[in-house]
Amino acid sequence: MNVAIDIGNTRAKLAIFKNDRIKELYVGTFEAIFSSLKKISFFSGIISNVGNEDYTKRLLSFSSKLFLINHKLKYPIDFKYGSFTSLGLDRIANVMGSYSLYPNKENLIIDVGTCITYDYINKKNEYLGGSISPGFQLRSNALSSYTENLPILDIKLKQQPLIGENTKSSIESGVINGVIAEITQITQDYKKFSPEINVILTGGDTAFIKSMVSIKKNSIFALENLTLIGLNAIRKYNI
Repeated sequence: MNVAIDIGNTRAKLAIFKNDRIKELYVGTFEAIFSSLKKISFFSGIISNVGNEDYTKRLLSFSSKLFLINHKLKYPIDFKYGSFTSLGLDRIANVMGSYSLYPNKENLIIDVGTCITYDYINKKNEYLGGSISPGFQLRSNALSSYTENLPILDIKLKQQPLIGENTKSSIESGVINGVIAEITQITQDYKKFSPEINVILTGGDTAFIKSMVSIKKNSIFALENLTLIGLNAIRKYNI
């Protein structure tokens, strides 16, 4: 068995892989994940950490079988990006996840989190770049931060009416419908020059996004754990 560990700003994930499939998945605080890891016998593992650097030190001290994802590892993808070392490691993991699942295909990966990232890889396995925009909560926070009278809202992901009937519902309508409209339009634009493109949604709210985006559903794949799948692919390629 092998492991992939993804440490974010608010939670961590530990995936146990057997034959390149996730056998078990743990989600929680770093301490809970670390405690679970200590009980597992594994051959090798990879770490991605955008949170506390002390967590990485503790993991690497715990086992020499673990290594950290970085830009100097080997990748089977030709990254045609202006500054590869500035490309987020989570985006690299997502691209590797799409490559491992759908090699030699046109893939658009949309990761909806604090930010929304769009990453494109063509059938030659060339990464050409993408785009970044604010996520749901970040848009709501910006409205409050850069205006005098608009409140901060904790955005709940549910279908919103087009017309808000008060300030709260107007913000919710603008944020939710704005993100859905953005994702729908960008996806349609990609499909204009690549009709057979796979659209891969990832992040914690993939099911909601897929249900709301107005494009052909048979070309959209909702894979919440794409980052972990990509990390495992990177691990496998570098051992």
